[in-house]
Amino acid sequence: MRVAAARGTAFRCYARVDVAFAEGLVGVVGPNGAGKTSLIEMIHFGCAGYSPRTATESQVVRFGSDVTRVEVDVRLRGGPVTTEVGFRPGEPKRVTVAGAPERSVAALLARFPVLVFTPDRLRLVQGPPALRRAWLDRALIRLWPALGDVPAAYGRALVQRNHLLRRIRAGAASPDGLDAWDGVLAAAGADLVAARTRLCTRLRPRLCTRLAELGGDPGEAPLRLRANAEGPELLDALGASRRRDIDRGSSGRGPHLDDVELTESDRDMRRYGSQGEQRRMLLGLILAEADLLAEERDELPLLLLDDVTGEFDARRRELLLDAVGRFDQAILTSTDEGDLGGRAAAVVRVSDGVARAA
Repeated sequence: MRVAAARGTAFRCYARVDVAFAEGLVGVVGPNGAGKTSLIEMIHFGCAGYSPRTATESQVVRFGSDVTRVEVDVRLRGGPVTTEVGFRPGEPKRVTVAGAPERSVAALLARFPVLVFTPDRLRLVQGPPALRRAWLDRALIRLWPALGDVPAAYGRALVQRNHLLRRIRAGAASPDGLDAWDGVLAAAGADLVAARTRLCTRLRPRLCTRLAELGGDPGEAPLRLRANAEGPELLDALGASRRRDIDRGSSGRGPHLDDVELTESDRDMRRYGSQGEQRRMLLGLILAEADLLAEERDELPLLLLDDVTGEFDARRRELLLDAVGRFDQAILTSTDEGDLGGRAAAVVRVSDGVARAA
């Protein structure tokens, strides 16, 4: 997949922007604060339907405007297609693909394989388990759309059980009603843990390869799912924790408490990794998922890489450029065109909210 052109209205610092993109490695170059990151974010917003930088998406609408609109001309193996996302804060997004309304924003994940690196996403390595669970579940949808409802089904069952727990705590329902919901939650949880386990198993050898290519020492298992409770164990665990669950009004066991352990040289990258090692781990995860996407869907994903060379010395920068240069398209931002090592097939210049292909 690659982007041929992107157009936006009232997106972040851009009043209007219309930029064409070449194949291969594309550099987006300009000073800090000029709008490079916003351009990357806009492309992701148009292809995936959400911002990779913020959960408060009203922030993407340009100050003083009521609505933003993004259009992206995409080239897939199956042919060209244009996707459009319109967004007014407080209202559902309006999404069209090839001129036809899309059934949901989430469906874009399965249609357009786009992977993004931003410095903010280092929290995937550094931050709480919820961020890693969300990454796993989005990766499931990108890779295997048929499994797209598995995380949502577990989420619905969890909400229902927690609601019943609170009603029981308030004396408005009988604890006997938990028997049925324990079974539903355990079954949905088993499906989710199985899907996450499959994903981690498939990603692990690819992550080993990519970390080694980026100059790291992955060891035997740099990625492990730490399941809170799985399979039949979950049903027993829910029964054993029932009294405590009623007291606190929430479920204390299940895959909503899973985590992913990320290690290099047998060191936990969350606790003991340097900033550069954590950055390498995130890039390794992105490239490993890209490899798996290419195998499963016969489509190389688009790479959007914002300030990706920061924290890297010249050697590791070369290793990174070697790795991403093999994709149909990788769009990298930088304040210094020299960081691209003369490898860019094209450059987009950004200055004061204006972006132009050089």
